[in-house]
Amino acid sequence: MKKEWRKLKKFPAIAGLALVTVVSGCSGSNAGDNEEAGAADGGDKGEITVLYVGDQFWQDQAKEFEQVTGIKVNYEVVNFTEQHDKLATAFAGGSTEYDIVHVRDDFVAEFAPKGFLTPLDDLITEDMKANISDSYFAPMMNGGQIYGFPRYLWPWQFYYNKALFAEAGIENPPATWTEFTAVAEKLKAKGITPYAEPWGETFSYTPFIVHLRAEGGEFWDEEQDLPTFNSPEGVRALQFMADMNLKDKIISPQSVQYDSTAPLADAFAQGTIAMMMNAPHTYPLANNPETSKITGQVGVALVPGAELKTASYAETGGLAIPAGSKNKEQAMEYIKFVTSTEQEKAMAIGIGRIPADNVALQDAEVQEANPHFASVAEQMEYPYGMFKHEKAAAISTEVSRHISAAVAGRETPEEALKAAEANVLKIIGK
Repeated sequence: MKKEWRKLKKFPAIAGLALVTVVSGCSGSNAGDNEEAGAADGGDKGEITVLYVGDQFWQDQAKEFEQVTGIKVNYEVVNFTEQHDKLATAFAGGSTEYDIVHVRDDFVAEFAPKGFLTPLDDLITEDMKANISDSYFAPMMNGGQIYGFPRYLWPWQFYYNKALFAEAGIENPPATWTEFTAVAEKLKAKGITPYAEPWGETFSYTPFIVHLRAEGGEFWDEEQDLPTFNSPEGVRALQFMADMNLKDKIISPQSVQYDSTAPLADAFAQGTIAMMMNAPHTYPLANNPETSKITGQVGVALVPGAELKTASYAETGGLAIPAGSKNKEQAMEYIKFVTSTEQEKAMAIGIGRIPADNVALQDAEVQEANPHFASVAEQMEYPYGMFKHEKAAAISTEVSRHISAAVAGRETPEEALKAAEANVLKIIGK
């Protein structure tokens, strides 16, 4: 019997796709039929090892790929926070164990120059690239070559509490940071804490980058490999941040304790602040009755702008093939399968990741399931990438230390950026 594999329609409640065997005709048993049936079961199509986080959706997707292609998948689960160190250790030891790994902007910047990742330019087909903006590939590139295939986008968005806005007589979210200050003053007058940002001493460089970009500046010149944050735009951005705290007093005092976006999202979900910038995980968190006190009151908009209409900070999650992989052909088949429009749509509906595939992003079912996706396409037309550098950890920590000093009034914005620049140049040996 000849077998064809067809996929059942995806529904939001189903993480993976079921497969059905359709009998399209019968004939006597022969070697060709047995080989085809064997391929569906794995057969001699080869196998790959995938190192990725353990969400059930990703694991079900890998199983589906295995069933459809006959390529066996060994799925090794790794915690999100442990991915980098596990990869660094494996690469340094010359491991050939992994065929597919997760990468983001900074992973590519660190691992590609050392020869640990496979260039994908000659392996990616035009069909694979058709629905993905060129700008989404930029974070996955190093030295003019592509080392990762974009799977999802994770940009900061602007979140606001509709109920608190109504209480203060505010109808619309601010479009600019100047409007933001006026909105914040109205909230403060009602006894509402207007806003918070992650200003912890290892993370405050991140919101600074957003404000810097809004002013028309940029954090780093990648071509020259030099810092560019100590600029008139940088001073204006940092002065604005300091004024929120020292002059206008419109930012939560807890901001200095936030060294990531997670506790900030929790505070927003509890209704203790009215506005913030944060990643897309905020929307489902703040609309879950088990984790939130503001269900149904979550507004999402473009991040306010200044010289530019808007700017953000975003991680691009991609898939890469380690240079040591012995199964690159099968690995590329995996990338092609899981980043198809159909699979990107299933990802968006199933676990709320923003698809890099623009057709999937604009799909009506995807937009209905994720109302906060509505502004993503426009947000991504403006500067958004992560800061990426081989020495990103040391650089970002040094800059954050001075940003935190400036917003606390221990240094002026000019002093902070000048000192940070001098120390960063020492870090990179220039």
